Amino acid sequence: MQGLLITTDVKVKIVEPKDGKRFTLEELQGFVGGRVDIQTLPDFSVIYVNDDGKNIGLPKNAIATEIWKAAYPIEKYPHNNDQLIVGDVLILSEEAEAEENREEDMGPCEGH
Repeated sequence: MQGLLITTDVKVKIVEPKDGKRFTLEELQGFVGGRVDIQTLPDFSVIYVNDDGKNIGLPKNAIATEIWKAAYPIEKYPHNNDQLIVGDVLILSEEAEAEENREEDMGPCEGH
């Protein structure tokens, strides 16, 4: 599994979980710099952001904001949409999320 880390200094980097399989909560918190909030994009990709980012004054993430604006244009989604993403973010594709969920569902069966 790989994720796309997009930072406020306009850098984009492919990142992988330490165990090579799935990101831990601690890893996600490290990428976003605090408590994690999860937002789903229309293509079912998932964007992880800092839940307190706007309240604590994190800088605008220009790339992530443009991705959000393209996914949720204000004309179509006017409510609860300030079209501003702040702080560093991690995006996982639908395939990566599905892969992670498949691995969770395929855990060992008890009694076998």
